[in-house]
Amino acid sequence: MAKEKDRAAKNFFSDPKIFSEFVNLSLFNGEERIKAEDLREIDPVNSTVFTKNKSLEVLVDNLYDSTVKESDENVYAIIGLESQAYSDKHMVIRAGIASLLIYDNQIANTKEGEKLKPVYIIVFNMLDRKWSNATDLRKLLSDEAINVFGYPLVNAGYYVLDPHELKGEKINKISKPLKLVLNIIKNQGDKKALLSYINSEEAFKNLDYKTAKLLETIMKVDIPNDGGYNMCKAIEDIKNDGKLETLYELTRDGVITKETAANKLNISVEKYEKDMKAYFAR
Repeated sequence: MAKEKDRAAKNFFSDPKIFSEFVNLSLFNGEERIKAEDLREIDPVNSTVFTKNKSLEVLVDNLYDSTVKESDENVYAIIGLESQAYSDKHMVIRAGIASLLIYDNQIANTKEGEKLKPVYIIVFNMLDRKWSNATDLRKLLSDEAINVFGYPLVNAGYYVLDPHELKGEKINKISKPLKLVLNIIKNQGDKKALLSYINSEEAFKNLDYKTAKLLETIMKVDIPNDGGYNMCKAIEDIKNDGKLETLYELTRDGVITKETAANKLNISVEKYEKDMKAYFAR
């Protein structure tokens, strides 16, 4: 399930407008410093950055060259995004490796004396709780050793966009569909607040494909398409989430039959078996 979330998030952030809003929120406190037209997407899978070691394509989901206008001059940077559907204590190392590989690629392709573009790695927290892993390698180092030797010259770190840490007024200043995604993640742990938000937001009745697919993986529901993806029609699945979990586990443990469980939900045995299989495959 985590991989499905990652793939859905990668597709969602392949839209330069959404990515630019995400970066502005992460690095510039919501101020519009980067615009969609200032971005050039780099495919982390096919990019020459990762050709020496294909396994490293998993380090970042989205990668962009960005430009900011500052005092009539263009200022350049490379920004990587890693969407995280699970907690990873190794994230600081992964971000460090990704950054160094991107710098290494730049060195191989720049002229003598030419400066490198700084690299910024941002982690998008899609968990139902706050991000708790170290974002700076220095926080993991021994205090005793640092007191003797000082900090190493090499450091690794990343920024985090954590919806659970964002205030509502800041989220609501950005445009849809990013606002919808952030609010859904922020309210995951409170089903009453979650359902209230979905019912209050007209945009959930007509979602685009990429937003719908990301929300499906976050909410673990199927969003029906009736000329537009309608999240409101998936509300019953959200309400029944706890009930479904109980029925699946009782069926697995042999306490009740698939036929009994399917009858309780008023669905066919075939659909129940399919949904149960998908649930335990997460």
